[in-house]
Amino acid sequence: MKKLYTLLTLATLLVAMSSCGDDYYRDSELLGRWQMISVIENGYEYELEIGEYEEYTFYRDGTGLYINEFGTRVDFYWDQRGYDRVEMRFADGINEYLYYEFDRGDLILWDTASRRTGRVFRYYGYY
Repeated sequence: MKKLYTLLTLATLLVAMSSCGDDYYRDSELLGRWQMISVIENGYEYELEIGEYEEYTFYRDGTGLYINEFGTRVDFYWDQRGYDRVEMRFADGINEYLYYEFDRGDLILWDTASRRTGRVFRYYGYY
């Protein structure tokens, strides 16, 4: 009887974990295409220099796409860590662990928890 109870408990946990996986990303505010509009250094916001460009697209399935000013495209996997952090694991082996917040609809990705250096992104839709 104890084995049966243990097996039923494990089966219930597995079903619960698998059914919530897709919902985790479906409701995220990060979903969509975000294009960099400015840079924050030491607490001050600056317009982009000529040629500076970054774009992140966060998809519902936990994958994403990064594009830089050279047109380099790199796929990544992402996970929200708490309410203000995102972990991105890129196909080229680089990982980023960033803090984020929203300000007047713009997404700010901070390099550290001190929120003194970061990049500001504007939402441009969802694919």
